[in-house]
Amino acid sequence: MSEQAPAAGTVIEVLPDGPYRVSGPCRLRNSRGEEVPARATFALCRCGNSSRKPFCDGTHTKIAFHGARLNVGATAATDAYAGKRVTIHDNRAICAHSGVCTDNLAAVFRLNTEPWIDPHGATAEEIMALVKRCPSGALSCSVDGSQLPAEPREREITASKDGPLVVAGAVELKTDGAQPRFSDRYTLCRCGGSKNKPFCDGTHWAIGFDESRGRQAGVFVPPLGVTRFAWICGGLLIAGTVAAVLGIMAAGKETAPALGPAGLLYDLNVILNLLLIAGLTFGYWLAQRGNIAAHRYNQTIWMLVNAVLVALIMVGSLAEMTPKAAADLARPNVLVPWVHAALGSATIFCGLWLVLQMNGWLPQRLHVRGWKTMMKATLAGYWVVALLGLAVYFVLFFP
Repeated sequence: MSEQAPAAGTVIEVLPDGPYRVSGPCRLRNSRGEEVPARATFALCRCGNSSRKPFCDGTHTKIAFHGARLNVGATAATDAYAGKRVTIHDNRAICAHSGVCTDNLAAVFRLNTEPWIDPHGATAEEIMALVKRCPSGALSCSVDGSQLPAEPREREITASKDGPLVVAGAVELKTDGAQPRFSDRYTLCRCGGSKNKPFCDGTHWAIGFDESRGRQAGVFVPPLGVTRFAWICGGLLIAGTVAAVLGIMAAGKETAPALGPAGLLYDLNVILNLLLIAGLTFGYWLAQRGNIAAHRYNQTIWMLVNAVLVALIMVGSLAEMTPKAAADLARPNVLVPWVHAALGSATIFCGLWLVLQMNGWLPQRLHVRGWKTMMKATLAGYWVVALLGLAVYFVLFFP
């Protein structure tokens, strides 16, 4: 399908960690199809938490909305399903899950079936007519090897029911990320949870986005806002950890009696690691609830605490257990700590990599494609490492 040139003066600008700024002639409609009065230039919410949807009310600053694109790979990558005359092209990365295809041509677009597209299930005319209705541009088709020409569309933006902003017509999208597949139709995320921002990837359905409410369920704003609260509390936690460890070492109280026979320093390490696991698990819960900003800050803080513990306590402790010979690895008080160290090193490496990616501190080419799977595996790894840490404690101090 050939692209239409953007109409001069009709622009949607994606503001960094902020709303969509729209300028130029363009109709704005709500989910009931009613036209919404708007100024010549207006801002549309994309964090999902405005109390004036579809317009922005500044809530994105309070919840520390992060507009980075986390999805890896080109948005233009498609799967092709060839029929006799028609080849259907499908791009899952920008599918808004509107249901237009499966609800209206189920013989071709089949739910719970692989492959989910059967290009032989309807006539070429029926398929062409349906594909033209795909609001996101995820679906397109070519007939006898030629792409369908673009059709004129009225310039308008529609806030779909509990879903994305549906853009139709020649409306230019100004963003520093990927461009829409077709400039005359695309869907923009407005739940704040898409991993393929600014485009919708269907996450609104997974997190239960509700356009009728302001702040979404699970999203909370602590005193001072998410950013300031995270920096202050996180800074105090990290600085307190460093001060406590260095203070104990400076006073020579590492082996002073505490909760058990290990001494003050090791007991502190166990307690902080248990808090670390609880904190990372809480962060996973935040992500499942759609509170992505709080999740990002939470995981970042706890990963930095983990790095402090590794650098100040664990590295030195492990050096004292260096095996003198291969036979020493058969002893539990040597083997268990080294297994713990090996798995712990891999886990903290993965955790730090994910934190760098979440915060946009890694080049796009270094992003992990299966980052959600890696995140779950890393959390599971931390639980295993925590259990091994308790095993190390008992092997060393309860012989």
